[in-house]
Amino acid sequence: MVDSIGIERVPTPEERLDYKQLGEKTPKQKFLKDLAKVEMTFIRQHKPFDSQCAKLDFADRLDNIEKESQRIHGYVREQDVLTLKFEKLEKYGDASRFTIEDDDVELEMQNVNNTKTAVMTGHTVKYVCKERGHGCSVFIPIDMYEERFNKDKKKTKVVEEE
Repeated sequence: MVDSIGIERVPTPEERLDYKQLGEKTPKQKFLKDLAKVEMTFIRQHKPFDSQCAKLDFADRLDNIEKESQRIHGYVREQDVLTLKFEKLEKYGDASRFTIEDDDVELEMQNVNNTKTAVMTGHTVKYVCKERGHGCSVFIPIDMYEERFNKDKKKTKVVEEE
């Protein structure tokens, strides 16, 4: 029977820098997870969010960090890339970032007294990012649409005189 005889030695700190932990997430995976959380808050509120610009800005920032690490050290150090933080993702959902391009009425066929009838359920508002021109469509239910876009139109009751 053969014993597993081997030489064991503790790696040096320089060697540990080159080690990769299996199952560890990359900075891009961490960023996409944070982006998805922020984007879902805007989706639940039926507001536009420009995730395309956020992804492009992250890629640019990551590329700049890699270039600087290459210039300083002669190679891209992993610890420089792992320390990348991307905060303030809420700015990509700022209302001043968008212009409204189109507004479509959404109709749904429903059965009313055994007759198929088109019922308006909401609006799909198409936004365009002012910075790079990315498009974004947001479905807004009818009650929320009236609150958001018809604030100056107040409903008045007509009282019939006898």
